[in-house]
Amino acid sequence: MTYFTLLHWFILILILLIFSLVLVLTIRNHDGKSSLFAPIMANIFIMAIVAFFAIYGLDKYTKVARLENVTQKKVLINESFSISGQIRNIGNFQIGQCILEVKISNELGDSAGSGSIVFEPKSAFDNLFSKDSSSSVDTTKEFVIAENLHKNEMRNFTVFMRYPPSFSKPYIRYELFCH
Repeated sequence: MTYFTLLHWFILILILLIFSLVLVLTIRNHDGKSSLFAPIMANIFIMAIVAFFAIYGLDKYTKVARLENVTQKKVLINESFSISGQIRNIGNFQIGQCILEVKISNELGDSAGSGSIVFEPKSAFDNLFSKDSSSSVDTTKEFVIAENLHKNEMRNFTVFMRYPPSFSKPYIRYELFCH
């Protein structure tokens, strides 16, 4: 659940007032020869897009969190790993939900270190007709690591994820999304 701040409500009221003003001006300047359907639908469509981007932008800059003390540990017995750490709300507003997106890919390069070619020229068609799909396999998973995170609050989290056994050197990348 996302929480609307005072800024969100102010922007929504402002957009509603602009919508009403454009609607009144459209109806007032109507000459009676053409239909009002197209200008009213255009007004609705444009204001909906403006509202969406305004709320998205406000969420991006008002709901700010940071990961701290993040550690990764491999569990070799079941070919998985854990990411643990702390998440802190560094913004001035409450955060509804924070999602950690974890992406695992096989590390590029030769794992045996046999002195193979570092750069091998390829054609653009090699990627289309290639039978070797192990180099392009990525695994992505999302975890909800915090909900209802108040201003300056910090919480611990731990997530577990398996990686494909065909990966010789898994490369792990993660990204945090809060709203």
